[in-house]
Amino acid sequence: SAISFASKMLHQQGHRRSVASGSFRSSAFANAVNASRTRSTFALAGRSKSRSTASIACAALEGKHVVVIGGTGRVGSSTAAALLKSFPDLKVTIAGRGQASYDAATQRRPELKKASFRAVNIDDANSVKNALSGADLVIHAAGPFQRTDNHLVLEKAIESKIAYVDVCDDLEYSEKSKERYGKAAADAGVPAIISGGIYPGTSNVMAAHIISISKNEYNEDWSFRDTAGEGGVEPDLLRYSYYTAGSGGAGPTILETSFLLAGEPVLVYKDDKEYRLPPVSNRREVDFGPGIGRKGIYLYNLPEVISARKYLGVKGVSARFGTDPFFWNWAMWLTARLVPRSKLNDRNFVKGFAAMSDPFVRAVDKVAGEAVAMKIEVDFEGGKNAAGIFVHRYLSQSMGYSVGGFAQAVLKGQTKPGVWYPEEKGALANRREFLQFAATGCERFDLNRSAWALESEINQLGGLIYW
Repeated sequence: SAISFASKMLHQQGHRRSVASGSFRSSAFANAVNASRTRSTFALAGRSKSRSTASIACAALEGKHVVVIGGTGRVGSSTAAALLKSFPDLKVTIAGRGQASYDAATQRRPELKKASFRAVNIDDANSVKNALSGADLVIHAAGPFQRTDNHLVLEKAIESKIAYVDVCDDLEYSEKSKERYGKAAADAGVPAIISGGIYPGTSNVMAAHIISISKNEYNEDWSFRDTAGEGGVEPDLLRYSYYTAGSGGAGPTILETSFLLAGEPVLVYKDDKEYRLPPVSNRREVDFGPGIGRKGIYLYNLPEVISARKYLGVKGVSARFGTDPFFWNWAMWLTARLVPRSKLNDRNFVKGFAAMSDPFVRAVDKVAGEAVAMKIEVDFEGGKNAAGIFVHRYLSQSMGYSVGGFAQAVLKGQTKPGVWYPEEKGALANRREFLQFAATGCERFDLNRSAWALESEINQLGGLIYW
């Protein structure tokens, strides 16, 4: 039949490409897809051995100590919870502003009672240094990172020779972290990953894996070649597309981040040229596949744009984000145009603005849920394209496992000394292992597919049916 022939064609896309791709869905999510929409599927390499792999990882991390600064917030607490669940022998310390914030976090997440607590003031050098005492790794999740020049956590981590991961989603902050502290971290033997969340973070790694396969940068065992092999194809255009339902169940800090980003001109690249465009602009409709469907998304100023240009060598890069209900997008569009830029650059004003909006956002979240979806699309020279998709019902959980994946890599010695963006080869020696961990609990995860294979609707081309 036409469907089975199309499926066969997928299997014949090439040995290295098929082995590299990953695909799975939960049974509940699969009900959203008509049973006739047959396609080829591949298990993410190593996934069938998840129990033995997990046992090895647990053994490698036994006795290690991780301090999560900002661990009482939504992102930090999700990260701590993922680490405690995945690595029972790992010692986790939550560092936050005070006991009250820790008590509130454990009320939301009782499993965090397994972690110890330390009070920390990230604006005080001695407080940060004391919070890091005895740690093998510090995870900096105390945002927002916009409109601040405070790098004390990274500074003290390097000074104390403690590995570092942060979840920064601000372009300027991440660039300063790398430019100012890259050499110091390398000289001190300290591995550090910046912008190591879900987006940016997991999204960067998905893009890098797709591009490295196309450029023939892997050996047969998936280690990196010293130089790319013959026959590789260079990327021309990379589109990052993100969606969350409501606020994704995030706390006030994420609302602050959104409002701060609404005040930043957006960096994009096209045909190897740099452009600055208005925030929350250039709407694009993207199909995130069955269960999510088509969503309108808008340009935002995110660090994965500049890092992809610099370290993946892509000539055109953009990052867009959208949410539901759709009036949230309109509200952000209006905020970017009606609220004076000076106000959106004022952290105190934005903090109050977010606090005022928070009750209404929480009410809508109860209806909207907190699903998250990412679609990574890469166009290559010669007309080839490849894409990946990531869908999870709960942004908070997926964020925790994304950060946890970076933590696992650093603690296992898979990150070289220095300050790295997630897509750089120095950040992750084993990208597939990272993606396997980051995709924990996903409703759907597809990687390195032709873009048409990720669409929601059945279409017909030349007598072949595909979805």
